Amino acid sequence: KTINEITSYGINVQDIFDYLLNGDDSFSISKSFGIAVCELAHIFRDYAFDFVCVLGDRFELLAIVNNAIIFKKPIIHISGGEETTGVIDEQVRHMITKAAHLHFVSCKEYAENLMKMGEPAWRIINTGSLNVDNIVKQNRIPKKRLFEELNLDIRKPTILMTYHPGTLEYSISLEQQIMNIFEALELFDLQTVITAPNIEVDRNKIILCIKDVVRTNNNLHYFESLGFQKYHSLIPHCEFVIGNSSSGIVEVPYFKVPTVNIGDRQNGRIRHKSVIDTDYSVKSIRNGIKKALSANFRSSLKGMKFKFGDGHAAERMVEIIRKTDINQEFFRKQLVFK
Repeated sequence: KTINEITSYGINVQDIFDYLLNGDDSFSISKSFGIAVCELAHIFRDYAFDFVCVLGDRFELLAIVNNAIIFKKPIIHISGGEETTGVIDEQVRHMITKAAHLHFVSCKEYAENLMKMGEPAWRIINTGSLNVDNIVKQNRIPKKRLFEELNLDIRKPTILMTYHPGTLEYSISLEQQIMNIFEALELFDLQTVITAPNIEVDRNKIILCIKDVVRTNNNLHYFESLGFQKYHSLIPHCEFVIGNSSSGIVEVPYFKVPTVNIGDRQNGRIRHKSVIDTDYSVKSIRNGIKKALSANFRSSLKGMKFKFGDGHAAERMVEIIRKTDINQEFFRKQLVFK
Protein backbone atom coordinates (compact mmCIF):
# COMPACT_ATOMS: atom_id res chain seq x y z
CA LYS A 1 0.00 0.00 0.00
CA THR A 2 1.12 3.56 -0.73
CA ILE A 3 0.59 4.59 2.89
CA ASN A 4 3.13 1.98 4.03
CA GLU A 5 5.73 3.45 1.72
CA ILE A 6 4.96 6.94 3.04
CA THR A 7 5.31 5.93 6.69
CA SER A 8 8.53 4.03 5.91
CA TYR A 9 10.16 7.44 5.31
CA GLY A 10 9.30 8.50 8.86
CA ILE A 11 6.34 10.67 7.87
CA ASN A 12 3.71 10.86 10.60
CA VAL A 13 0.30 10.22 9.00
CA GLN A 14 -2.27 11.85 11.29
CA ASP A 15 -5.45 10.32 9.88
CA ILE A 16 -6.80 8.02 7.18
CA PHE A 17 -10.27 7.16 5.90
CA ASP A 18 -11.93 4.68 3.56
CA TYR A 19 -14.13 5.86 0.74
CA LEU A 20 -13.84 3.42 -2.18
CA LEU A 21 -16.74 1.11 -2.94
CA ASN A 22 -16.41 -2.10 -4.88
CA GLY A 23 -17.02 -1.63 -8.58
CA ASP A 24 -15.42 0.41 -11.33
CA ASP A 25 -18.58 1.68 -13.04
CA SER A 26 -19.50 5.37 -13.12
CA PHE A 27 -22.13 4.99 -10.38
CA SER A 28 -19.78 3.28 -7.91
CA ILE A 29 -16.97 5.76 -8.48
CA SER A 30 -19.30 8.75 -8.25
CA LYS A 31 -20.77 7.40 -5.01
CA SER A 32 -17.24 6.80 -3.67
CA PHE A 33 -16.51 10.44 -4.43
CA GLY A 34 -19.53 11.47 -2.36
CA ILE A 35 -18.31 9.36 0.56
CA ALA A 36 -14.89 11.03 0.28
CA VAL A 37 -16.50 14.49 0.51
CA CYS A 38 -18.33 13.45 3.70
CA GLU A 39 -15.33 11.74 5.31
CA LEU A 40 -13.10 14.70 4.54
CA ALA A 41 -15.55 17.04 6.25
CA HIS A 42 -14.64 15.29 9.52
CA ILE A 43 -10.92 15.69 8.74
CA PHE A 44 -11.30 19.42 8.03
CA ARG A 45 -13.38 19.87 11.18
CA ASP A 46 -10.83 18.11 13.38
CA TYR A 47 -7.57 19.62 12.08
CA ALA A 48 -6.54 23.28 11.83
CA PHE A 49 -4.78 23.27 8.47
CA ASP A 50 -2.73 26.29 7.42
CA PHE A 51 -2.76 25.18 3.78
CA VAL A 52 -4.37 22.44 1.74
CA CYS A 53 -1.97 21.08 -0.86
CA VAL A 54 -3.11 18.85 -3.74
CA LEU A 55 -1.02 17.36 -6.54
CA GLY A 56 -2.20 16.51 -10.03
CA ASP A 57 -5.57 15.92 -11.57
CA ARG A 58 -7.17 12.84 -10.04
CA PHE A 59 -10.95 13.20 -9.59
CA GLU A 60 -10.67 12.42 -5.85
CA LEU A 61 -8.85 15.71 -5.36
CA LEU A 62 -12.09 17.59 -5.98
CA ALA A 63 -13.44 16.17 -2.71
CA ILE A 64 -10.50 17.77 -0.90
CA VAL A 65 -10.79 21.04 -2.80
CA ASN A 66 -14.54 21.32 -2.18
CA ASN A 67 -13.98 20.98 1.56
CA ALA A 68 -11.10 23.45 1.48
CA ILE A 69 -13.35 26.05 -0.14
CA ILE A 70 -16.15 25.51 2.38
CA PHE A 71 -13.76 25.52 5.36
CA LYS A 72 -12.01 28.61 3.95
CA LYS A 73 -8.54 27.09 3.67
CA PRO A 74 -5.95 28.37 1.16
CA ILE A 75 -5.27 25.85 -1.60
CA ILE A 76 -1.91 25.03 -3.18
CA HIS A 77 -2.06 23.14 -6.48
CA ILE A 78 0.97 21.25 -7.78
CA SER A 79 1.22 20.38 -11.49
CA GLY A 80 -1.41 22.72 -12.86
CA GLY A 81 -1.37 24.18 -16.36
CA GLU A 82 -0.74 20.81 -17.97
CA GLU A 83 -2.78 19.34 -20.82
CA THR A 84 -4.19 15.84 -21.29
CA THR A 85 -6.97 16.35 -23.81
CA GLY A 86 -7.63 12.64 -24.22
CA VAL A 87 -8.86 12.02 -20.68
CA ILE A 88 -11.29 13.43 -18.08
CA ASP A 89 -8.37 14.52 -15.88
CA GLU A 90 -8.15 17.58 -18.14
CA GLN A 91 -11.40 18.93 -16.72
CA VAL A 92 -10.49 18.07 -13.13
CA ARG A 93 -7.10 19.78 -13.36
CA HIS A 94 -8.51 23.07 -14.59
CA MET A 95 -11.32 23.00 -12.02
CA ILE A 96 -8.67 22.82 -9.31
CA THR A 97 -6.77 25.68 -10.95
CA LYS A 98 -9.76 27.98 -10.58
CA ALA A 99 -9.97 27.18 -6.85
CA ALA A 100 -6.25 27.32 -6.04
CA HIS A 101 -4.51 30.31 -4.44
CA LEU A 102 -0.96 29.22 -5.27
CA HIS A 103 0.32 27.21 -8.23
CA PHE A 104 3.56 25.20 -8.35
CA VAL A 105 4.16 24.16 -11.97
CA SER A 106 6.75 21.87 -13.55
CA CYS A 107 7.85 24.01 -16.52
CA LYS A 108 7.51 27.50 -18.00
CA GLU A 109 5.04 26.42 -20.69
CA TYR A 110 2.59 25.27 -18.02
CA ALA A 111 3.05 28.54 -16.13
CA GLU A 112 2.14 30.39 -19.33
CA ASN A 113 -0.98 28.23 -19.71
CA LEU A 114 -2.17 29.27 -16.25
CA MET A 115 -1.69 32.93 -17.08
CA LYS A 116 -3.75 32.43 -20.24
CA MET A 117 -6.47 31.02 -17.98
CA GLY A 118 -6.56 34.28 -16.03
CA GLU A 119 -4.36 33.35 -13.06
CA PRO A 120 -2.20 36.29 -11.88
CA ALA A 121 1.52 35.78 -12.51
CA TRP A 122 2.39 36.35 -8.83
CA ARG A 123 0.42 33.25 -7.86
CA ILE A 124 2.39 30.99 -10.25
CA ILE A 125 5.87 29.60 -9.52
CA ASN A 126 7.85 27.30 -11.82
CA THR A 127 9.40 24.97 -9.25
CA GLY A 128 9.95 21.93 -11.45
CA SER A 129 8.36 18.53 -10.88
CA LEU A 130 8.38 16.63 -7.58
CA ASN A 131 8.66 13.44 -9.63
CA VAL A 132 12.13 14.59 -10.65
CA ASP A 133 13.04 15.13 -6.98
CA ASN A 134 12.18 11.49 -6.31
CA ILE A 135 14.31 10.34 -9.23
CA VAL A 136 17.33 12.43 -8.26
CA LYS A 137 17.29 11.80 -4.51
CA GLN A 138 15.79 8.35 -4.04
CA ASN A 139 18.05 5.43 -3.13
CA ARG A 140 17.93 2.70 -5.78
CA ILE A 141 17.56 -0.99 -5.01
CA PRO A 142 20.51 -2.92 -6.54
CA LYS A 143 19.52 -4.77 -9.71
CA LYS A 144 20.25 -8.27 -8.40
CA ARG A 145 18.19 -7.78 -5.25
CA LEU A 146 15.40 -6.03 -7.14
CA PHE A 147 15.03 -8.78 -9.73
CA GLU A 148 15.06 -11.41 -6.98
CA GLU A 149 12.32 -9.59 -5.05
CA LEU A 150 10.20 -9.31 -8.20
CA ASN A 151 10.97 -12.89 -9.26
CA LEU A 152 12.41 -11.71 -12.59
CA ASP A 153 15.10 -13.28 -14.77
CA ILE A 154 18.08 -10.93 -14.61
CA ARG A 155 19.37 -12.26 -17.94
CA LYS A 156 16.29 -11.31 -19.97
CA PRO A 157 15.68 -7.91 -21.59
CA THR A 158 12.93 -6.27 -19.56
CA ILE A 159 10.24 -3.64 -20.12
CA LEU A 160 7.63 -1.90 -17.96
CA MET A 161 3.97 -1.56 -18.95
CA THR A 162 1.19 0.53 -17.40
CA TYR A 163 -2.11 1.18 -19.15
CA HIS A 164 -4.93 3.25 -17.68
CA PRO A 165 -8.61 3.56 -18.60
CA GLY A 166 -10.46 6.87 -18.54
CA THR A 167 -9.62 7.75 -22.11
CA LEU A 168 -12.11 9.71 -24.20
CA GLU A 169 -11.32 7.46 -27.18
CA TYR A 170 -14.45 5.65 -28.37
CA SER A 171 -13.40 4.25 -31.76
CA ILE A 172 -11.79 1.13 -30.26
CA SER A 173 -12.81 -0.78 -27.13
CA LEU A 174 -10.61 -0.78 -24.05
CA GLU A 175 -10.21 -4.56 -24.25
CA GLN A 176 -9.05 -4.28 -27.86
CA GLN A 177 -6.55 -1.58 -26.93
CA ILE A 178 -4.97 -3.95 -24.39
CA MET A 179 -4.97 -6.96 -26.70
CA ASN A 180 -3.31 -4.91 -29.45
CA ILE A 181 -0.42 -4.13 -27.10
CA PHE A 182 0.09 -7.80 -26.28
CA GLU A 183 -0.15 -8.75 -29.96
CA ALA A 184 2.45 -6.11 -30.83
CA LEU A 185 4.77 -7.46 -28.12
CA GLU A 186 4.55 -11.03 -29.43
CA LEU A 187 7.27 -10.33 -32.01
CA PHE A 188 9.76 -9.46 -29.26
CA ASP A 189 11.12 -11.75 -26.55
CA LEU A 190 10.78 -9.27 -23.70
CA GLN A 191 10.21 -9.88 -20.02
CA THR A 192 7.32 -7.54 -19.25
CA VAL A 193 6.52 -6.10 -15.82
CA ILE A 194 2.92 -4.87 -15.77
CA THR A 195 1.53 -2.59 -13.07
CA ALA A 196 -2.17 -2.10 -12.34
CA PRO A 197 -4.12 0.86 -13.75
CA ASN A 198 -5.50 3.78 -11.76
CA ILE A 199 -8.84 3.52 -9.96
CA GLU A 200 -11.06 4.80 -12.75
CA VAL A 201 -14.12 3.72 -14.69
CA ASP A 202 -13.46 0.35 -16.41
CA ARG A 203 -10.28 -0.35 -14.45
CA ASN A 204 -11.34 -3.96 -13.90
CA LYS A 205 -11.73 -4.54 -17.64
CA ILE A 206 -8.03 -3.86 -18.07
CA ILE A 207 -7.04 -6.03 -15.11
CA LEU A 208 -9.12 -8.98 -16.33
CA CYS A 209 -7.60 -8.73 -19.82
CA ILE A 210 -4.09 -8.58 -18.39
CA LYS A 211 -4.61 -11.50 -16.00
CA ASP A 212 -6.06 -13.67 -18.78
CA VAL A 213 -2.94 -13.17 -20.88
CA VAL A 214 -0.48 -13.39 -17.97
CA ARG A 215 -1.79 -16.86 -17.07
CA THR A 216 -0.55 -18.29 -20.37
CA ASN A 217 2.64 -16.27 -20.89
CA ASN A 218 5.67 -16.72 -18.64
CA ASN A 219 7.22 -13.52 -19.98
CA LEU A 220 4.52 -11.41 -18.32
CA HIS A 221 4.58 -10.44 -14.62
CA TYR A 222 1.65 -8.56 -13.07
CA PHE A 223 1.87 -6.40 -9.91
CA GLU A 224 -0.85 -4.34 -8.26
CA SER A 225 1.83 -1.77 -7.45
CA LEU A 226 5.61 -1.65 -7.34
CA GLY A 227 5.78 1.42 -5.13
CA PHE A 228 7.94 4.43 -5.98
CA GLN A 229 11.29 2.93 -5.00
CA LYS A 230 10.95 -0.34 -6.88
CA TYR A 231 9.38 1.40 -9.87
CA HIS A 232 12.20 3.93 -10.17
CA SER A 233 14.82 1.26 -9.46
CA LEU A 234 13.51 -0.89 -12.31
CA ILE A 235 13.28 1.78 -15.04
CA PRO A 236 17.08 2.06 -15.66
CA HIS A 237 17.18 -1.69 -16.35
CA CYS A 238 14.37 -1.55 -18.92
CA GLU A 239 14.70 -1.45 -22.70
CA PHE A 240 11.71 0.88 -22.76
CA VAL A 241 8.48 1.70 -20.95
CA ILE A 242 5.16 1.19 -22.75
CA GLY A 243 1.56 2.26 -22.12
CA ASN A 244 -0.28 5.53 -21.56
CA SER A 245 0.85 6.65 -18.10
CA SER A 246 2.02 10.19 -17.37
CA SER A 247 5.09 8.58 -15.81
CA GLY A 248 6.31 7.74 -19.31
CA ILE A 249 6.11 11.43 -20.22
CA VAL A 250 7.39 13.06 -17.02
CA GLU A 251 9.62 10.58 -15.16
CA VAL A 252 11.02 7.99 -17.56
CA PRO A 253 12.86 10.53 -19.78
CA TYR A 254 15.10 11.43 -16.83
CA PHE A 255 16.52 7.90 -17.02
CA LYS A 256 17.14 8.37 -20.77
CA VAL A 257 14.98 5.31 -21.35
CA PRO A 258 12.55 5.38 -24.32
CA THR A 259 8.79 5.60 -23.79
CA VAL A 260 6.31 4.05 -26.23
CA ASN A 261 3.24 6.19 -25.51
CA ILE A 262 0.03 4.69 -26.88
CA GLY A 263 -3.10 6.60 -27.82
CA ASP A 264 -4.43 9.99 -26.80
CA ARG A 265 -4.47 9.92 -22.99
CA GLN A 266 -1.37 12.12 -22.73
CA ASN A 267 -2.19 14.41 -25.66
CA GLY A 268 -1.11 17.97 -24.89
CA ARG A 269 1.73 17.24 -22.47
CA ILE A 270 5.20 18.63 -23.17
CA ARG A 271 7.36 15.88 -24.68
CA HIS A 272 11.00 14.88 -24.33
CA LYS A 273 12.60 13.42 -27.46
CA SER A 274 12.64 10.00 -25.77
CA VAL A 275 8.84 9.71 -26.12
CA ILE A 276 7.57 7.78 -29.15
CA ASP A 277 3.87 8.34 -29.81
CA THR A 278 1.76 5.63 -31.46
CA ASP A 279 -1.91 5.07 -32.20
CA TYR A 280 -3.84 2.02 -30.99
CA SER A 281 -3.10 -0.23 -33.97
CA VAL A 282 -0.81 -3.26 -33.70
CA LYS A 283 1.29 -1.98 -36.60
CA SER A 284 1.84 1.45 -35.05
CA ILE A 285 2.72 -0.02 -31.64
CA ARG A 286 5.18 -2.48 -33.22
CA ASN A 287 6.84 0.32 -35.15
CA GLY A 288 7.14 2.29 -31.91
CA ILE A 289 8.76 -0.68 -30.18
CA LYS A 290 11.21 -1.18 -33.04
CA LYS A 291 12.20 2.48 -32.82
CA ALA A 292 12.63 2.27 -29.03
CA LEU A 293 14.94 -0.72 -29.45
CA SER A 294 16.98 0.78 -32.29
CA ALA A 295 20.59 1.66 -31.48
CA ASN A 296 20.39 4.96 -33.37
CA PHE A 297 17.38 6.19 -31.41
CA ARG A 298 18.81 5.15 -28.06
CA SER A 299 22.11 6.83 -28.89
CA SER A 300 20.28 10.07 -29.73
CA LEU A 301 19.02 10.35 -26.14
CA LYS A 302 22.47 10.71 -24.58
CA GLY A 303 22.56 14.50 -24.86
CA MET A 304 18.86 15.04 -24.19
CA LYS A 305 18.02 18.15 -22.17
CA PHE A 306 15.41 17.84 -19.44
CA LYS A 307 12.27 19.98 -19.24
CA PHE A 308 10.73 19.41 -15.79
CA GLY A 309 13.28 20.69 -13.34
CA ASP A 310 16.51 19.75 -11.60
CA GLY A 311 15.39 17.76 -8.56
CA HIS A 312 15.00 20.69 -6.15
CA ALA A 313 11.28 21.38 -6.51
CA ALA A 314 10.42 20.48 -2.91
CA GLU A 315 12.94 22.92 -1.45
CA ARG A 316 11.55 25.73 -3.60
CA MET A 317 7.99 24.90 -2.58
CA VAL A 318 8.78 24.81 1.14
CA GLU A 319 10.63 28.12 0.96
CA ILE A 320 7.71 29.81 -0.83
CA ILE A 321 5.12 28.39 1.57
CA ARG A 322 7.12 29.63 4.57
CA LYS A 323 7.26 33.13 3.10
CA THR A 324 3.60 33.26 2.08
CA ASP A 325 1.44 35.68 4.03
CA ILE A 326 -2.20 34.56 4.08
CA ASN A 327 -3.69 38.03 3.85
CA GLN A 328 -6.83 39.30 2.18
CA GLU A 329 -5.15 39.80 -1.20
CA PHE A 330 -3.81 36.24 -1.16
CA PHE A 331 -7.04 34.58 -0.08
CA ARG A 332 -9.46 36.40 -2.38
CA LYS A 333 -9.23 35.00 -5.90
CA GLN A 334 -9.37 37.60 -8.65
CA LEU A 335 -8.77 36.51 -12.22
CA VAL A 336 -6.93 38.58 -14.80
CA PHE A 337 -9.27 39.04 -17.76
CA LYS A 338 -7.67 40.26 -20.96
